[in-house]
Amino acid sequence: MIKLLNAGFTRLRKNKAFWLLTIFSIGLALFMIYTQYSDMKKYEEVIEVEQLMLNYATIIGIVIAIFTSLFLGVEYSDGAIRNKISIGHKKANIYLSNLIVVTITSLFSYILFLGVVASIGIPLFGGVTMSMLVLLKLIGCIFVTIIAYSSIFTFIAMMISNKTITAIVSIMLVLGLMIFSVTSLNILSAQEYIQSGSLVDGEMQFQMEKNPRYPSEDERKVHQILIDINPAGQMFQIAGRVAPNLKVLPLYSLGIIVIFTGAGLVLFKKKELK
Repeated sequence: MIKLLNAGFTRLRKNKAFWLLTIFSIGLALFMIYTQYSDMKKYEEVIEVEQLMLNYATIIGIVIAIFTSLFLGVEYSDGAIRNKISIGHKKANIYLSNLIVVTITSLFSYILFLGVVASIGIPLFGGVTMSMLVLLKLIGCIFVTIIAYSSIFTFIAMMISNKTITAIVSIMLVLGLMIFSVTSLNILSAQEYIQSGSLVDGEMQFQMEKNPRYPSEDERKVHQILIDINPAGQMFQIAGRVAPNLKVLPLYSLGIIVIFTGAGLVLFKKKELK
């Protein structure tokens, strides 16, 4: 396992996808700081630096999907997996080493983003305004969800031998998770009562009436559970600081990690390599 990890991190340092990921994380942090600083100067807005720290969470699933597809996709095309097996490495160790490399790299990209935002954003916008304990809890949840994302996309990359198909499946999956999350969040944020107007004796009168699209209590519970389980839903809730079940989100992420890693180990062991 140690040899596989050493080889993985050595290849990582020479990998273009890793350096693109690094540049993207730094560039995104600088771009966010610049746009927020411009708004602060133009409109005298109060910028919360902690919000900048959380915003990356909403798109990091796409970033991890692309990186994993590019980094692990060549494992099949260049015969690396077959070579590792031929020299005596176990399939389980190959799978786990790839998962570890992807996970650490994904976490590194977010930590790098946090470092840039903190080092430049705090002097510009001031210190963190929310409770540090709460911020650490939110960031901790993001870390666990990043690991869950890594386990999902490692599973896909190790199950599909074609790099292009791996990328398509991974990106379509994360986009689907994001769209589903936004849809559920919109349903949950619907107003119970809406204002309607009618013309009476030439005058417009307004009254409040029940919103026909307002979800029932059971529907709300179902949608809340679905977005709590969904990694994209977790990230949107954390970034928006509207996660009513924050304490259970890491448990759902841990469940995803166990399920996808366990399934990946079993299926990869049975997979016939050409």
